[in-house]
Amino acid sequence: MNFLQTLQQEFRTVFSDVAIVLTIFGGVILYSFLYPQPYAHESVSSLPVSVVDYDKSDKSRDLVFKLDATPQILVKREDLSEEDAKAALLRGDIKAIIIIPAHFKRDISLKKSPTIALGADSSYFLIFGGVLEAAMKSILTESASIKIGTKLTQNIPIEAAKKEYTPYVLKTINLFNKNNSYTQYVIPAVFVLILQQTMLIGLAILGGGVRERAYKHYNYNTSTLNIMASHFIIFFSIFFIHLLFYFGFSFEYFGVTHLAQMGDLLKFSFAFLVATVFFGIFLGSIFSSREIATPVILFSSLPLVFSAGFVWPLEALPEWLRVISNFIPSTPAIEGFLKLNQMGASFDMILDNYVILLIQATIYAILGYYFIKKQRKNIG
Repeated sequence: MNFLQTLQQEFRTVFSDVAIVLTIFGGVILYSFLYPQPYAHESVSSLPVSVVDYDKSDKSRDLVFKLDATPQILVKREDLSEEDAKAALLRGDIKAIIIIPAHFKRDISLKKSPTIALGADSSYFLIFGGVLEAAMKSILTESASIKIGTKLTQNIPIEAAKKEYTPYVLKTINLFNKNNSYTQYVIPAVFVLILQQTMLIGLAILGGGVRERAYKHYNYNTSTLNIMASHFIIFFSIFFIHLLFYFGFSFEYFGVTHLAQMGDLLKFSFAFLVATVFFGIFLGSIFSSREIATPVILFSSLPLVFSAGFVWPLEALPEWLRVISNFIPSTPAIEGFLKLNQMGASFDMILDNYVILLIQATIYAILGYYFIKKQRKNIG
């Protein structure tokens, strides 16, 4: 059987398998719309907080007004006690608690430094950071107004008082995530993982099913290289279209930033797809049945998300886990795509990720060939 005959046979095998078709087409398309929905309008603004004001003075009310005026914070509740505010936080009604101490105004008048307590849900870094930023701005603004007011009582002109208190102006500019939105850094990375996992499941189901049937549908005149090349062409072609759909239409639809040059993006995408296809062929060659593929690969998704470094700092992971994660294509691919597409990096800056993917592709191609050939030899 020549290569074209093998390719036709593999094409029929893939597209006659309902599980594979649903995974590599239905899964990819469904995830492209379903996964981003929770983040589509999620930006760090109008976060509901509770203020516990033990002072009840005009100064404390002015601080509450300043907190509510920030774009990040919405003062949803003003509780009488910390216990009430904590209960609201646990119910999910609010995202943070700000406590203004008793004698707040008195301590300021006596030139003491009152302590304002802030408690926020740190499970979400952007939420915690947004609340902290808004609280700091409000408190510093209140502090500035008090100190400048003191200068004015000393007959210092207001402009001179402002310059004396703030000789410089701090202006913060978000370079890569202007709106502090989850969409900009979660969706691009997870899309890469979705492409990888759906492809791996499809290839593992195919390979596991073939092994389960003891390669009976193969003509043994067909070489192992023909089988691998057929799998490669079919899955690379399908997922290249999926990748263009994700990085093209989906990014535009959800307003995700894309800064990469087309040539650089295609070059890096090629390395990612090649590495993933050969990794999937290798997995399919070692799975004993098609049923194993889906649960094993699905359960690996969450660890891969954390080890990729975009939702959890890599420094907080064990060194051995970081080393192992670099054997999975999604780890260097996510880092490279984020730098290239979201941060505007040049291709030279992601060359190490590109080389890692090519090395992975070579290793998994050799391993896949070895295991498939060995199994066919044992069966034959």
